[in-house]
Amino acid sequence: MKLVQGPIDHLNVSTDTINEFENSILLNTEVRAAKPANHIIYKIKTLLYRIGKKLNVSTILHTKKSYLKHSCKDTGHLFTIMMGLDEYKYRPFGVLNRNCKSIYLFDAWPNDYQKIQDFCIKYKIDYLFITASQSAYILQQKLDYTKVRWIPEGIDVNQYKYQNYSTKTIDVLALGRKYDAYHQLIVGELLERGYSYLYEKQKGELVFPTREDFIQGLASSKISICVPSNITHPERSGDVETMTIRYLQSMASKCLIVGHAPAEMIQLFGYNPVIEIDMTNAVLQLDNILKNYSDYIPLIEKNYLMVLENHTWNHRWSQIKSIFNQLC
Repeated sequence: MKLVQGPIDHLNVSTDTINEFENSILLNTEVRAAKPANHIIYKIKTLLYRIGKKLNVSTILHTKKSYLKHSCKDTGHLFTIMMGLDEYKYRPFGVLNRNCKSIYLFDAWPNDYQKIQDFCIKYKIDYLFITASQSAYILQQKLDYTKVRWIPEGIDVNQYKYQNYSTKTIDVLALGRKYDAYHQLIVGELLERGYSYLYEKQKGELVFPTREDFIQGLASSKISICVPSNITHPERSGDVETMTIRYLQSMASKCLIVGHAPAEMIQLFGYNPVIEIDMTNAVLQLDNILKNYSDYIPLIEKNYLMVLENHTWNHRWSQIKSIFNQLC
């Protein structure tokens, strides 16, 4: 099996998450990396793609009769991890390739369903793994040939740190997109009560500028606010409620999560690992938690062990390989 990796200079804010999963997969001896040797090769393949598109060659090369013969046990099986549909990363490998092709896709939101469907048809994707259970179910109804399965996000726990509870210096942390309605309820009073509260001051501004600062900041935090995107950004996520890596990063750093647990997360853990927000007493709830923080340590430790034992990228890769073995 070949793991498709994009050009090293094509970076985005999600690169660390993709790298975590790719590095976990590459620990398997049966998997080897496939990436452009240089930009000249990439440009040649891109040119072939454009010529083929104009001449409709790709349709001729990818008749249904030919690709139905694929097996996910083939040595040429291509596996690709994507944060959104990244054709720049995929095109050099996927256009003229007749091997079995699989994609693990983050961020499959309702507004993108048609694009995802078109992408899978265009590149003759055999297996599509989606991080959101609702999206996986809907996309399977739309795709006839492609097999769609739900595989939640995971984490490499070894990439994160945690501190002794007595040495944590950040009381409340909100990373990335804020839940504005909740933020407005707590920001003023938390500061008045003398609590430290870190959050995105301006849209797009990073709370921690470097990866090292990010890891240390999580390790130093007592409470991590985690709310799914369908609440904070419904215009993007619609009604798709899903567990993101932010929940797992917080647990790996031994933070107590206050926010909202997606239904699929409760299903995965077998219990609710999140302290649900009380919007009617937002500040009093946080004040009570921080004053009695030791009462929540058993839950924090339980969450940490659950992530370690069930929700790493190694576990996700094992699930994917199991699906390949069942379907092939």
